[in-house]
Amino acid sequence: MNDINQCPVCDEPVEPGGSDGGYDGYNITCPRCGKYRIVGSALPAFNRITRSPRIKANISGWLRENQTYEIHSENINKLMTIKTPSFHERADKLLLYFEKKTTYAGELLKYDISWLSIGYCVNFDELSEMINYLTNEEYIVDFPTFGDHTIKILPDGWAQLEELKNINADSQQCFVAMWFDDSMQHIYDEIISEAVYDAGYKPHRVDKREHNEKIDDEIIAQIKRSRFVLADFTGHRGGVYYEAGFAKGLGLEVFWTCREDEIEKLHFDIRQYNCIPWQPGNEDDFKRKITNRIEAVIGYGEYKRDSKESL
Repeated sequence: MNDINQCPVCDEPVEPGGSDGGYDGYNITCPRCGKYRIVGSALPAFNRITRSPRIKANISGWLRENQTYEIHSENINKLMTIKTPSFHERADKLLLYFEKKTTYAGELLKYDISWLSIGYCVNFDELSEMINYLTNEEYIVDFPTFGDHTIKILPDGWAQLEELKNINADSQQCFVAMWFDDSMQHIYDEIISEAVYDAGYKPHRVDKREHNEKIDDEIIAQIKRSRFVLADFTGHRGGVYYEAGFAKGLGLEVFWTCREDEIEKLHFDIRQYNCIPWQPGNEDDFKRKITNRIEAVIGYGEYKRDSKESL
């Protein structure tokens, strides 16, 4: 299998060595999209689809947030329907990325092409609009040079970053919303709960705890006490949709997961989010992705699990 010299998503030159003798496909390392994989048989189908600049930007941004994702024939249509986050959501993503890349207050950061993907930007003009917005809000200072940017985070930017991450910041609890079916018990016990613990937080599922109140009141109370919510939509239970929506309304971070064969059944308004798919028999990969996503978005927690703690 020959190497790929150009990213199938954004057309940027990619690092050599994309083919792998042990894998029927390509390992892509793109300066814009990051690292992902594409199955060899899916590449021709992917290339045949006409993609607008906006669709390319959306896929590139999504891949940047879901590193090591594998593109195959069954998920190509899903990638084509990724929604563009709002302008303010994208600006927040850029500011959070700048913080991640800043090693000390006052450090200057030079533009690199990954900023386009972080902000889901079609081109440099759209990125410049976002940089202008962050500059006008006095979150950053921008030193444009020859069409590029060099920025640093200002005091108001650091304050905004604290605000973005400060919802229930002292809580170490993750509320888990999922289908209470026996077939899902091992997914919670062995995968989801363990992944949450590995990220430094305590998982909480209402059916695992005795209480005398109506379950609806208990759910609301526990969501309000949580740092974030993990919602698995396998089984497509109405309660899971309600709990995830309630958490979003409170401004809590929600992590979305679903068994891969049910992804296409997700409600229309959920498909815009970066749902982590999982497959039976590949649960260890699912566990790793949950832990990595939590740590990437809100950071490692401080919860220390007791060795005798019951799940």
